Amino acid sequence: MKRQTGFTLLEVLVALAVLAIAMGAIIGAATQSINTVATLRDQTFASWVALNQVNALLLESKPWPEEGSRKGNAELANRAWRWEARFYKTDDPDLRRLEVTVRVGETGPELARLVAFKGKPPEKPPAATDNPAGATDNPTAPRDQPTTPKESVADPQGTMPQS
Repeated sequence: MKRQTGFTLLEVLVALAVLAIAMGAIIGAATQSINTVATLRDQTFASWVALNQVNALLLESKPWPEEGSRKGNAELANRAWRWEARFYKTDDPDLRRLEVTVRVGETGPELARLVAFKGKPPEKPPAATDNPAGATDNPTAPRDQPTTPKESVADPQGTMPQS
């Protein structure tokens, strides 16, 4: 009787089981990678929203922020972001600490936090004073003086041409 060549049913089942386990691990790693990319994208957008709000609050025309918080919504990348800004007193009475946090929704996880400081503006602009004698608005730069070599460098091998 001739022996047939090929795989037995048991060998095929074992190979399929190993393949299924490997594919499950590959799919799990791909899913985790996709979730990580989505989280990093959200954190990047949230940090941009926080930076925009910090700049808006620091440039605000209101002269001096009191302690407290402000809340609002911002739209970026076709999504609504919830931000909250809190002003805190510092040891320096002319300085306020600003902390902005950003979330996807009202109760979503905090995706970005940015801290900045705002200094108290001067009470009134500095008065224009008369320039003292000889003072100008455009100071002149010092002129470079050409230098002349004090000693000539000797060419011990005589390879440099003499002038």
